[in-house]
Amino acid sequence: MSGISVIATSTLVLGGLYLLMAAGLTLIWSTLRVFNFGHGALLMFGAYLTWTLLNTTGLPLVVSLAGAVVAMAALGAVYEFLLVSPFIKRPNGDMLVMVATLAATMLLQSGAQLIWGPELKQLPPFGGARVDVAGSVVQGTQFVTIVLAPLLVGLLALVLRRSSIGLTVRALEQNREHAQLLGIAPRRVYLFVVMVAVGLATVAGALLGSMQFMSPAMGSDPLLRAFVVLAFGGAGSLAGTIAGAYAIGLLEAVTTYYFGLSWSPVLVFLAMIVIMLVKPEGLLHTRVRSA
Repeated sequence: MSGISVIATSTLVLGGLYLLMAAGLTLIWSTLRVFNFGHGALLMFGAYLTWTLLNTTGLPLVVSLAGAVVAMAALGAVYEFLLVSPFIKRPNGDMLVMVATLAATMLLQSGAQLIWGPELKQLPPFGGARVDVAGSVVQGTQFVTIVLAPLLVGLLALVLRRSSIGLTVRALEQNREHAQLLGIAPRRVYLFVVMVAVGLATVAGALLGSMQFMSPAMGSDPLLRAFVVLAFGGAGSLAGTIAGAYAIGLLEAVTTYYFGLSWSPVLVFLAMIVIMLVKPEGLLHTRVRSA
């Protein structure tokens, strides 16, 4: 197995995971103009819920994940009702929402500790097939990540472009006040956006929980990587998020292969600082007028 094939496979797997995580953050930022600091904790909670459904009901892993996505989307609705709606219309509402979601992170992590305990857990692989990708053999979960991540985000892009709810999302992105004058209810859009973002995070959490051990703090590192992706691609740009996710995946794959795992986060965050200095709006930023 050549170094190029290993790097290519790692890029696709890591990029897929970061894409699922960052796409939801991009969607929330472009509509609410806030960063959801609870996103990593929601990823973790979705992974644990998938594990619970799998081990208590005996359902297949894919069905358990689908059930967890539905349940977490419902939790996302509660999340929006409690942490977004009460604060977003107030003065400095964006800051209040970010503080509230940061508090939610600690609450969800403590809740996971109480419910599932400190013992490490892991989901089984999504299939036992071994597939050749770019000259490299990948396991079932890695292959599912490579295929599923761009498929889901592509479906999201299609919904945003072709559906009526997608039209309202894009209208709110461009100008919140004008959208409200046209009769668009921001609350409906916020609810849709948060539920979709939480659903994508749940899928990312289950895939990650199948590749490594799960813990209440497992969402912290993917959340940081997702913020780096937004810095690369430009917050609010779905196309930029896609490019940024795979750019970060490539950078991590290359640095891990040639310099070791310990150097990977150092070089990734160094690259982020350089990008923010040279082009702070991101590589493929789509300009959005503020409300």
